[in-house]
Amino acid sequence: MNKVTKIIIAGVSSAALAGGIGAGLAYADPTPPPSASPTTSASPSASPTTKANPKERKARKGLMGKALHGEATLGGKKHRVVVFQRGPVEKISDTSLTVKSKDGFTASYALTPETKVRKKKADLALSDIKVGDRVRVVATKDGSAVTANRIRALGK
Repeated sequence: MNKVTKIIIAGVSSAALAGGIGAGLAYADPTPPPSASPTTSASPSASPTTKANPKERKARKGLMGKALHGEATLGGKKHRVVVFQRGPVEKISDTSLTVKSKDGFTASYALTPETKVRKKKADLALSDIKVGDRVRVVATKDGSAVTANRIRALGK
């Protein structure tokens, strides 16, 4: 199996694992669901002037669109730990990237020449990523070393 296929399988496996965990947590949540009929009336809110296209809206609704950070251990001949994080770039250099998520979690990732950087469907150079840009990082963890495999630029 080539490296790209392994990375894709790792990402899909991570998403499936995270989805299973999320479903288990939702099932275990003791809070009752909201009632079908509201008890107070509210005036409708103004709709935004620009709307995301349906594919973007659908992507944001999924677990990976909401997840800030996490890790999963993948089985196989050799177990691997896959780490992901979403948030703005705090620091960047030729060899490392630091990201801080909305909940305050901060992590640094080693960068290698094999680290792929993309925005939408286009390849980017690492130099295109700036402090403050929102990114999603997928990395592998080996002991205490965390190396970024893919960086997806999400915009400001």
